[in-house]
Amino acid sequence: MQILRFLHGGHVIPTPHTTLEDDAFHFEISLLVPNLQSTDRMGAIKELVDRLYGCRKVVDSLRFLQTILDREDQISTVLGRGVALPHARCRSVAQPSVALGISQTGVAFPPDAEPVYVICMVAIPDAVPVPYLSVLSNLALLFKNSDVRAGLMACHTSVSMYQFMTEHLAQFSAPHSV
Repeated sequence: MQILRFLHGGHVIPTPHTTLEDDAFHFEISLLVPNLQSTDRMGAIKELVDRLYGCRKVVDSLRFLQTILDREDQISTVLGRGVALPHARCRSVAQPSVALGISQTGVAFPPDAEPVYVICMVAIPDAVPVPYLSVLSNLALLFKNSDVRAGLMACHTSVSMYQFMTEHLAQFSAPHSV
């Protein structure tokens, strides 16, 4: 089962070793932000939540923002190496989705001292049983790779982020994974 796939212009771009299913997370060009403007955790998270809301993946941006921030306050989602993986399950999520943002200057994610440069937000509907732990695990594995982090940081457009992630996601894809 494929639980993360890419969409381009409304068309599904399958990755190797996977099949298409309705419960897949969608990685869309419109959810890729190559230049996050905020330098603090709340602002950067809000930018990604606003993007999810604008693409109709989230129907109540304030509720989802609060859910994400509450989750962050419980335990930080900073993975280290300049990457954070904020995620939440919430009633205001209309469709399982992933928003990805890059900050060239870094984002302060307290209580961690290191700046975060890559923020990958996973939005999960409350009522839909989605195997999102596999998505989180595989995204963490993907971002552990220094070549992936460096290559992503070199992307300056949503399209280049999409192309880069499509290529590298295929390398990490396996049945029942990202």
